[in-house]
Amino acid sequence: MSKKVNIFPFSSFLLIFFMGLGYLIKENPDVKASLGPYIEKSINLVLNVRDYIEVPFYKHIDGYGVKLPNKYSVHGIDVSHHQKLIDWKRVSEMYAQDTQVKFVYAKATEGEDHKDRHFYHNRKNAKKELISFGAYHFFRPKKSGTKQAEFFIETIGELHASEMVPVVDIEILDGISPEVMRERLADFLQKVEEEWNIKPMIYTGDSFYKDYLKGHFRKYRVWIANYGQETQASTKRWTMWQHTQSATIDGIPESVDMNVFYGDWEAFKKAMLVGYQSH
Repeated sequence: MSKKVNIFPFSSFLLIFFMGLGYLIKENPDVKASLGPYIEKSINLVLNVRDYIEVPFYKHIDGYGVKLPNKYSVHGIDVSHHQKLIDWKRVSEMYAQDTQVKFVYAKATEGEDHKDRHFYHNRKNAKKELISFGAYHFFRPKKSGTKQAEFFIETIGELHASEMVPVVDIEILDGISPEVMRERLADFLQKVEEEWNIKPMIYTGDSFYKDYLKGHFRKYRVWIANYGQETQASTKRWTMWQHTQSATIDGIPESVDMNVFYGDWEAFKKAMLVGYQSH
């Protein structure tokens, strides 16, 4: 019997189909507006299924793989979908270098319309394992600060007393002037504060803080990223310090950012938990 030759394999059809769909979306704004959300949801579904399948094959991690800063007793991490699907039970049970993960900030949103595909999983399961949880928004200075805040607020919904104060991550200018960036960031902070009656915290890098934020937003807490031995910002100014982006955590397949809080656990609760904030 002669073998049938597949002259036009199915994979080629899919490739041509998606190329054509991409061109159609690019050339027709109305099509992009109507189909864009569905395409994003479909892609996220496929990626989520992949991440679920990978979880049982995560290797066990015994140590954090980095030197932890001295003098600090409250350690935590921050994550997004880049860390894939996290096994929060394993994270909560890990004890290494005389330290446990006490808190986590997870990315919720970016810009005016991008939602992190693992945010709800991270929020539900980290809290289930009694890890203090908070949400952050990646700020895009080219976009409206108010609209970004509204999207962030809509995504978070109710802010629970056991959760940490919300955070805005600002680390790029996106091609606009520092003055415009600060105006839009101020709009974001004001909107979030009006909604929840809580001052958000600002996350940024040492250099970005020194160049564009120092002397501004004095009434807001600052979370500084610097991967050296210490931060350039005064310890009187920062509340949290992200000291590495290369930690290894059991239950997380990718490298993780680690952070320290400036005080002990009692100070952490008073400064960071929503239920302790004055209204």
